[in-house]
Amino acid sequence: MKPKHFDPIDLEVLRSRLETIGEQACRAVEQTAVSPAVTESKDYSVTLLDADGKLVHGSGVVIFHYGAATHAVRSTIARYGDTIRPGDVFLANDPHNGGGLHPQDVMVQQPIFVGERRVGWSVVSAHLMDMGGMVVGSFAPDATECYQESFRVPPVRLFREGVEVSEVWDLLATNVRMAELVEMDLRGLVAGAHLATTRTGEVVAQTGLESFLRSLEVIRDLTENEFRKRIALLADGTYRATSWTEYGEQFYKIPCTLTVAQGSLTFDFTGASPQCPHFFNSKPYIIAAELVVMIAGHLALDLPFDEGIFAPVRLICPEGTIVNCLPPAPISAAHMHVALNAAGVGMQALMLALGASPDAPQRQYIGGASWESAIGPQLWSWPMPGGGQDAFLVLDGQWAGGSAGAARDGNDHGRNTFGPAVEASYPDIEVLESWFPLLFLERSTREGTGGAGRFRAGAGNLFSFRPHGTDAIHGTAFGMRRWLPLQGIAGGQPGSCNEFLIHRADGSTEMLDVSCSGALVGVDDWYEIRVASGGGYGDPLDRDPATVEADLAAGRFAADEARSTFGVVAGDADATRALREKLRRARLIKAAAPAKILSTAEKLPPGEPLPLFPGVVQHGHIAVAEASGAQLARAPDHWTMGCACLTERLWPEGEGPAVLYRSWLDPLTGRALHVEAVVDGDTDSFMVAPRRWIEAQPAEVA
Repeated sequence: MKPKHFDPIDLEVLRSRLETIGEQACRAVEQTAVSPAVTESKDYSVTLLDADGKLVHGSGVVIFHYGAATHAVRSTIARYGDTIRPGDVFLANDPHNGGGLHPQDVMVQQPIFVGERRVGWSVVSAHLMDMGGMVVGSFAPDATECYQESFRVPPVRLFREGVEVSEVWDLLATNVRMAELVEMDLRGLVAGAHLATTRTGEVVAQTGLESFLRSLEVIRDLTENEFRKRIALLADGTYRATSWTEYGEQFYKIPCTLTVAQGSLTFDFTGASPQCPHFFNSKPYIIAAELVVMIAGHLALDLPFDEGIFAPVRLICPEGTIVNCLPPAPISAAHMHVALNAAGVGMQALMLALGASPDAPQRQYIGGASWESAIGPQLWSWPMPGGGQDAFLVLDGQWAGGSAGAARDGNDHGRNTFGPAVEASYPDIEVLESWFPLLFLERSTREGTGGAGRFRAGAGNLFSFRPHGTDAIHGTAFGMRRWLPLQGIAGGQPGSCNEFLIHRADGSTEMLDVSCSGALVGVDDWYEIRVASGGGYGDPLDRDPATVEADLAAGRFAADEARSTFGVVAGDADATRALREKLRRARLIKAAAPAKILSTAEKLPPGEPLPLFPGVVQHGHIAVAEASGAQLARAPDHWTMGCACLTERLWPEGEGPAVLYRSWLDPLTGRALHVEAVVDGDTDSFMVAPRRWIEAQPAEVA
């Protein structure tokens, strides 16, 4: 018989006990693994699931693992069914067949039994330094099919009823570089899974089996119900955003149309480019694992992150595209270029929905594109004196500057202003220098005005090193956004782009492609990473001059950049006002006329205006620039129809691909209402269409 009542305190005590088990298992992983990627950068996670693979709780830095763990366990259950026994431990790494985010993020899975009944799973995942394939580290930008990338493992047993399956361990060791290091890290994951399994079994014994299982259902249902209530505060309608993933100077389109209706969110990626012979094709479960984390950071940060958060979210990813690829598509970076970009585009669409939702308290969290799809990781390797190879996974490339938001600047060195709290994963320089034959030269904050706005983006990481004790190091870069920056919002400018530079001994500098292999840094060369930033919020010409001068004094940018970007003449308020007015007029002079000029200044309907977009409000059937009162559009036209449009090329002809800045301007004042970074030829990259706007009618027709 099911219990009729569950005390909320008892539920929270149980949830907290499971959270503690996850944290204890994390410590076990750190204390038994070996590589700095796990022990220093903390690239691992522990996830607890119910018997069917539904998410109960996740711990550890890599929160994207939690959703991927559900896919891995469900794949294992589908393959092995009733043959799963106590003491079994499973391994999978192939995203095409039951794996996690990418082949190097292996999924170690242990079922939790009480007697003969399976009551849950513990899943421990970490980035292993190599899983075979054509390049050290198994990130293979030049791969054209998945068979070249890594040793692919479907769900297989590492242990059968507590007994090690030595043949599987032997197969793995035979097919990977740095086999001893990989094995030690893998055994650390098994230790973490064993601890989580044992401790969870103890909790079940103390709680009672039926009470434990029912409590998990109640917690999940409470989470889902509360999350749906929050989604219901968003304005029903459709919202579209678009981005592109780069490979060299090729661009692969990722459009996303968000439909908000009846307490649910549907993200439709129809129109994404076909799958391609590059290493970043992805899968729907990977995109969902990342996107739902981002959504929860805005709408549900105070709720348990369990299966109830995933329940109201649906993805549509057409098969055979870069967001839902099929073998033999290469997938060694399945979690990054496409997946993080798709998740980020989904979040941009959600920001548009928040901007049109007067009843959503999370409107205060509106901001530019998430930093995650602007990271610049890479791996450098060298031969060992006794044979074999060692490698350094450069997670310092992860630290892109965060986007700005309403009433706040972005964070330097990554991480959004709000969202899940995670440990910093900056590895200690002294530890790295003691482990690797490298001398680190600088770790600081990148200068420049990328992501300028009324509130500016944070700056990315600046990091440099050189070989020390070895003749040369060989590199594979797998970064993003060399050419197409992250978007801002509400007139904020897009961010800066990634730059990877080899400074040669002869004084020359070589700019690497952000996705490449075979780079070489000699003993007298040095290497520099300039990590990208997010986008700004609001027109840079509206930024408080005193704040601009404070940034100038702090060395964030030069005086000429303060004048050209922010219109600020340091120490001269009158000159600043005059310069800003001049810059706004110059915008209107260069801009194209509005696509649809309203014939008359129609009297606005009575009643309080409703937000349509940051800086744009809806008066009945009329969209109006909030600051100037300029009438921009009549429903159901897009509010940009009445804006002047200034189009500028980001990269000069011959120095880069055709990426355009398209600024939608208030036709009366020249204030930037929105700035897009788009690939040339795209004319329709975003849409704001709440149902109340599409259905709005003039008063005399209503």
